Amino acid sequence: MKPIGVVASGSSAAIAPIQVYKQCELDAKEEAFVVVKDEAKNLNYLGVLRNLRMQDPLLSPNLRSSVVDNPGLARMGREVVFETSAVRIIGVLREDGSLEPSTQPPTPRSEVYLVESPSDVNLKLEKGLVVGSHKYSGIEIPLSPKSLPYHIGIVGATGTGKSRLAIALIKEVLANTDWKVLVFDHSGLDYKPYFPDKAVSADEVLPDVEDIYNHLANIVKEREEDAYLFYTLIAYIVAGGDPGAVKSRLQSEVRQFGRREGGTDEGGLEGIISEFLSTNPEEALKHVNWDLAKFGEVLSSVAKALGAKKTTPAKYRVKLASKARGFFESLKRRRLSVGELLGRLDKERVLVVDLSTVDYEERASILNAVLGRLWDRIDETKTPVNTLVVVDEAHNYACRECGSVDIIERTAREGRKWGLGLVLVSQRVVDFSTWVRNNINTYFFSRLQTPGDLQNLQGDLDLGGITQENIALLREREFYFAGLGNPLRHPVLIKVKTV
Repeated sequence: MKPIGVVASGSSAAIAPIQVYKQCELDAKEEAFVVVKDEAKNLNYLGVLRNLRMQDPLLSPNLRSSVVDNPGLARMGREVVFETSAVRIIGVLREDGSLEPSTQPPTPRSEVYLVESPSDVNLKLEKGLVVGSHKYSGIEIPLSPKSLPYHIGIVGATGTGKSRLAIALIKEVLANTDWKVLVFDHSGLDYKPYFPDKAVSADEVLPDVEDIYNHLANIVKEREEDAYLFYTLIAYIVAGGDPGAVKSRLQSEVRQFGRREGGTDEGGLEGIISEFLSTNPEEALKHVNWDLAKFGEVLSSVAKALGAKKTTPAKYRVKLASKARGFFESLKRRRLSVGELLGRLDKERVLVVDLSTVDYEERASILNAVLGRLWDRIDETKTPVNTLVVVDEAHNYACRECGSVDIIERTAREGRKWGLGLVLVSQRVVDFSTWVRNNINTYFFSRLQTPGDLQNLQGDLDLGGITQENIALLREREFYFAGLGNPLRHPVLIKVKTV
């Protein structure tokens, strides 16, 4: 290996200041791997170069210099200029290639050598998922498969290569583990082209009954205590979309169950609700004739049975007519249940849900329904599902106000126990809810969208002295790899492999 400098005074077990040899200024680069050979202690330290600085003892930044009065002097005495750096120590290299924590500072005057290829050091890392290698040495830094259920964040500004990193990870998971991968592709452009025969359009997927209700309730602004819309939806599903059947059913069951206090026909809904509870909702939804006008007729009948004011169903119908028409049209085309979608995932091991074919509110509903069904499976069987869920543009789904944040937060908190891991790909980690952010244990981050993102990362990770200056210099497909999944336990700069 090429010697590039020497340890200066003031080293510690974590950081060793060095002075770079005069002929080696161009070889020393930020984030390069180096080995400090401490002959006095008979130890070899592996570290990374950080904080490269050019120094001139004759030009203090705080003291007036004669160059100010005589600019010609600037061209003289350049030989006194020297370069300094700091080695962030990763660990002590053993003869078998393993690393152990550093407990002793390197001895001053120990020589520092540049690592330029994997053959320069006998570094033995645990086998894992290789999404890239160290930028300058080419040493592969594998992600530990054990970290998958502890969740991964991939963060960076537009154009940094986030989706390609995620795709590299997906391919590694499929090739080297028994895990399945479920991808929610926000734009339909980043993941679907790589897995075209494994893709499903979101407008083919039938939402759960709860998600259909929530979508419609958001349109009409229904309060929980009203529930006219909820009972209308249940009655509509039981009747297959036939308003006449609902009306006659209400009349016949009022005779059976009687009227409630106040003269309402609420008793007529008891039989309808009982029938719904005894059916398979997914199968029932497939056979519903989704028609907005007929749904409005059922709404009028149910609202009347519940003793609503005459103006209430009229207001609901106007709002639905103006904002829910497209949703009802889309429901006509949907015949793929969430259960069938997960069945396909079980069979093929990878499935991409293209969310771009539905509007923003429905995207969260689809994610909520699918992830919720995975949790239903866990709750029923109490067995791990070994599934990695990749959420693209995750700030749209894991933010504090997002409709799917509850199910993502539950996954972030409890998923590790059941083999359910998240990969949240986002431009802005600052938008994640606190519960989500606090439970991401591995990060890949590149140039960031906002300064607040770095502050949030610093609160969750040991960044090893990485600053906004370091991050600003990153190019496409260059990411810092930090956290639980990094076998070096120290942030390192990787170049993501080509996919």
